[in-house]
Amino acid sequence: MNSDAVNLNVTIAGIQMQNPMMNASGCFAIEAASRISGLDPSCYGAMLSKGTTLELRSGNHQPRICEHPEGGMVNSIGLENLGIDHTLKVIVPKMAKYGVPVILNISGFTIEEFKVMAAKANQVVDVTALEVNISCPNVHGGKIPFGCDPQIAAEVTKAVRSVTDLPVIVKLTPNVSEKLIGEIAQAVEQAGADAISLINTVKVENIGGIPVGGWSGPPIKPIAMRMISLVRQAVKIPIIGMGGVTTVEDVVDFIKLGCSGVAVGTASFANPLIIMELIDGLKKYCLEHGISDISQLNGKK
Repeated sequence: MNSDAVNLNVTIAGIQMQNPMMNASGCFAIEAASRISGLDPSCYGAMLSKGTTLELRSGNHQPRICEHPEGGMVNSIGLENLGIDHTLKVIVPKMAKYGVPVILNISGFTIEEFKVMAAKANQVVDVTALEVNISCPNVHGGKIPFGCDPQIAAEVTKAVRSVTDLPVIVKLTPNVSEKLIGEIAQAVEQAGADAISLINTVKVENIGGIPVGGWSGPPIKPIAMRMISLVRQAVKIPIIGMGGVTTVEDVVDFIKLGCSGVAVGTASFANPLIIMELIDGLKKYCLEHGISDISQLNGKK
């Protein structure tokens, strides 16, 4: 069996992908893609935009990023971006040129903002799906983050679902109890989510001069695995897993746990070509283990 005989194609919430690999939101700048030698996002399964908000945001004060003493990194970017209109007009078309599904990540501070952004995105042909970020640990909508309460998470999902026919992927936070993560997942599924992505970064305090930030990288993989396992037991819709992915073995672990897709974030800062390398590595892994279709791995421990 040669590499061409290995089928890595997956379908997530109706989104057809040539493989399960994609970048995590906020960890890929399409503007820089053409300047990185050897980088070819056209081989990705999908591409995710940086989180966009309804209006322009300048983000948090410095420092906003640092290394964590136990590995990985901490960020407190604060959703710096030029707003949804700029993203849809300028960023999304640049992403779409690579010919793979474009998933738009939206972050709102009110339910109405989520609804307005979803409606705008629904009119743009290059947007394949929405990732609804209710889990950012750095910016709070009101007194409690949307992703920390099942009822509020469901309300956001219903609002987005009501104005778009695009696939809706809801991104969950790990910064809740084990009991609550399953309840939140069930709530968004019942409210109309087509898929779930997790985990977002893990909240930490007082690291590198950052009062409160999100921890990412290899040390959070065990947390991601536990949260994904609980969510997989709670819902039937597809899961896109992320959190500390750096090796082919990590990718396989997530797929065996029941993930239909796998996103890579922090590791791409040190190696912008890592997603391409992991796709090649996944093919080789399948060849070495006599696997002709990636679906043979899903859900096998």
